[in-house]
Amino acid sequence: MRTTPTIFVCDDHEHLRDSIRFMLKGKGFTVATYGSGPELLQAIDAMTKPVRGVFVLDVDMSPMRGPEVHMQLRNRGLGDKNPIIFLTGKGSIRLAADAVKLGALDFIEKDEQANSRLVDLLHQALATEEQWQHKARRNAFLREMWESLTPQQRRVARKAASGTVQRVIAEEMNIGVRMVEVHLDKAKSKLGVDVIPQLTATLIEIRDAGIDSSEVADNADAMD
Repeated sequence: MRTTPTIFVCDDHEHLRDSIRFMLKGKGFTVATYGSGPELLQAIDAMTKPVRGVFVLDVDMSPMRGPEVHMQLRNRGLGDKNPIIFLTGKGSIRLAADAVKLGALDFIEKDEQANSRLVDLLHQALATEEQWQHKARRNAFLREMWESLTPQQRRVARKAASGTVQRVIAEEMNIGVRMVEVHLDKAKSKLGVDVIPQLTATLIEIRDAGIDSSEVADNADAMD
């Protein structure tokens, strides 16, 4: 079942928080508001994963400032799945800018045009969130597939993907050519590919996803 992304607004000023909630709901957004960082984090921890949505954090709030909440969200693995936007006063623009360097999507200064800019930015953020969530799901699927291979299947797959012929693979691994064929067929089946070019592309995708597909990792698995 598809979950509608939520705009999570965290600001310790009740009037401003209520004003943003009213405005965003009027624009058709699903909104949840929180009066402090700890309150937001407690709610997130209790939610079914994955959490879908965008976070709008006030920079200068207590008892936990916006950048601290940002880091806590990153520590929970949400930094590359849920865009974060900061609301900031003039005195905290530098803090907001520093947060952007650490992965926040953007920041908005609290002024007369803040609401219209926030709406525009949230539409962009929701599109970004959809892309990030899709990438996270794909990476999790790739990791599951790769980890289903035995160390021998991984080694054969990696060598075959690099263009090494089966006879040479057999010599390098000190196994029979027929066993190479068996390992390769099982590896391709588990990875959902039919031909070597597809295998090569999938291993590149696995590497780019940050999944350790090195022979060092294979050897460590073999010793477990």
